[in-house]
Amino acid sequence: MKKKDTFKIGELSKLFDIGVDSIRYYEKVGILHPVRNDENNYRMYTIDDVRRLALIRELLGLSFSTDQIREYDEDRNVKSTTELLQTELDVVDAEIAKLKATRDSIQNRLDTITSLCSPDIQDEFETIVIKELPDRKCVMVTDDNLPDDYVSYYVVKYMQSHNTRIDTIGACDCYTLDIPGSNPKSKYYRTKNVFFFAPYLEDADCNYVLQAGRYLSMTYKGALTKTKELLPQLYTYAQDHQLEIASDPVEMCHIDDYETNDDSEYIIELQLMIK
Repeated sequence: MKKKDTFKIGELSKLFDIGVDSIRYYEKVGILHPVRNDENNYRMYTIDDVRRLALIRELLGLSFSTDQIREYDEDRNVKSTTELLQTELDVVDAEIAKLKATRDSIQNRLDTITSLCSPDIQDEFETIVIKELPDRKCVMVTDDNLPDDYVSYYVVKYMQSHNTRIDTIGACDCYTLDIPGSNPKSKYYRTKNVFFFAPYLEDADCNYVLQAGRYLSMTYKGALTKTKELLPQLYTYAQDHQLEIASDPVEMCHIDDYETNDDSEYIIELQLMIK
């Protein structure tokens, strides 16, 4: 086989299946150094440039910057190669950990939704139960009353200002209800705040705690207007059983418009802390 000593830019482009603009860019940033043909000034690439371009593509695939590639190629030895691979291994391990955390979050949210849609659970809807609950760490987005349409806006605003992430699909958006401040003619109660609760939330991201204690709880399926119909039953239950109310009620939207456009599929839990 006849050995080829030099290559035109089009030949390299075809060999590596990349655009000629990319090859020109590698020259511009100083990691590829073609010579010029004396007769026509065309770029000519040597067999060493082929080796270098293969290295460039490999390291770019490992997320190295062009500056790192240049420094490595200028001082390439066993020590620098070992250090380079160890650095990349650390990056990959960090990415794996990040992907695992993302996967765990998705799995937890999926488990939450599927468990709430279980026929066994739905048989207990609109029944009052007493729950003994631990401290529950949450992310308080705002301690103001918000129209429903503005919740997503404030969630995004909170994430940007706190450099964090709130996965709303499958999480539970919650609202402390302001019973005295509510309009009796409205189909909805006025809210005091908006916060998110999910067991998988990182402690570092949480800024609010639902206190441990005993809670009257009722879960229902359907439109949010049912809250105003059903919440009085919790107060009546507390009165009938001589239970002292310890806090404002909380509306916990396990499934709402973050998960479905059909409000008949909403699953909402009302909780009222008692002493």
